[in-house]
Amino acid sequence: MRPIRVLGKLVHSEPPRPGTGLRLAIFQAENPVGTPQAVVDNLARMEQAVALAARYRCHLCAFPECYNTGYSLGPEECARLAEPSDGQSVRAARKLSQQHDIGIVLPYVEQAADGALHDSVAVVHDGQLLANYRKTHLYGAAERANFTPGDELPPVVEINGFRVGVLNCYECEFPPLYQHLARHGARLVVGPTAADRHFVLHDGSPTQVPYPDATEHIIPAMAAVWRVFVAYANRRGWEVSERGQWEYRGNSGVWGPDGQPVVCAGPAEQTADALLVADCVPDAVPPFSPEGNHLTNSRLPVGDRLLPAG
Repeated sequence: MRPIRVLGKLVHSEPPRPGTGLRLAIFQAENPVGTPQAVVDNLARMEQAVALAARYRCHLCAFPECYNTGYSLGPEECARLAEPSDGQSVRAARKLSQQHDIGIVLPYVEQAADGALHDSVAVVHDGQLLANYRKTHLYGAAERANFTPGDELPPVVEINGFRVGVLNCYECEFPPLYQHLARHGARLVVGPTAADRHFVLHDGSPTQVPYPDATEHIIPAMAAVWRVFVAYANRRGWEVSERGQWEYRGNSGVWGPDGQPVVCAGPAEQTADALLVADCVPDAVPPFSPEGNHLTNSRLPVGDRLLPAG
């Protein structure tokens, strides 16, 4: 297999103690797409990446959107490659999590018991499935042709005594979803993604403008506003499928609660597979504002009336 370059930003040589933070790994790579063999190869690559993350004593390892199959799929490919939440991909992640004592964020194409297909994210730890989140905010006509949106809000799980929220790609651009996760105690939000530049629309025509780079403005802003670490886990390189060619941005990274980058993929990570490793420790980040707090000061309720001022 290809070597994996490690890019890290650690607070201390020892990983964060339980309840104080979390050591996170993000796998950014160019991977095969759209066939049963691609799934086999991607799961083998997952095993290699997780073992490497465990060597760095990471608590959690995250992969890009639709990792097991690749993202650039049509409805027929999705139907052919979809798995249940107890299928081979999630079982492989559960086994690795127990073997290496590490949590895994595994995005995959799910077939539900009722036959519906979902763009899902499984979070596993200690051999157990902690959460199986079905993407609620689908992007564009192609995703709506491939998938059924989920109907449950994104989850918050606990890893190393540290609360972690999960979003999926396009959802990383919706402020209310961060507010929901922060209100449920999330200190880190992990967002697997498949962010590219130009791509082929569902009707076969090319896009006229590139997909915007969310890491330039949106991701740092969400981290700062909601006082959370935000991890953006993307691919690099190309995918070629029946639907066309996709070139991914390779802009994975972690941003701190002050909106500043903790670790980000750079030019070297555009040409080689990489594991980004970062300590997410809130106490190591200076306060973003001298007094205000967007989460506790927000008066926006679920309904149509303002909450009392706090």
